[in-house]
Amino acid sequence: MGITLCGDGAAFVVNVHTQRGQAVMVTSRQQPRRFADPRKALQMLRGIGLTDCRIDTSSWRPEDSALEKTARPDRSLALKAAHEAAQHDADYDRWFHAKVQASLDGLKDGTNRVYTEKEWKVKRSELLIKLKSLKTVKQAA
Repeated sequence: MGITLCGDGAAFVVNVHTQRGQAVMVTSRQQPRRFADPRKALQMLRGIGLTDCRIDTSSWRPEDSALEKTARPDRSLALKAAHEAAQHDADYDRWFHAKVQASLDGLKDGTNRVYTEKEWKVKRSELLIKLKSLKTVKQAA
């Protein structure tokens, strides 16, 4: 029958008026869905096809926004972990690029040896023999 965007402290809640009474839009945790920005509420309502609503600001107190903010230690820990992972990735990238650059510089000045195809075949077969012997030792244990 109607939608009212009602001020509730520093936020807004969506009240739905039906023939059976009033209902409040809730989150997945069955808590009233609070919108700090009424434009977001209006965008959401429009997105689900509701284009007509009333706005009640009688209980809206925007000055209470600082009082209603809650700490999110779970997000803080997640963001710290993400930052550490990004730093680790950046450190690894720097290390990897330094290794590649050192190899390229060694090829230019002759300090790194260039293997022939025949030498690589021999080296590769020696490594494969070592790997096979390690696998048989692990399987025997």
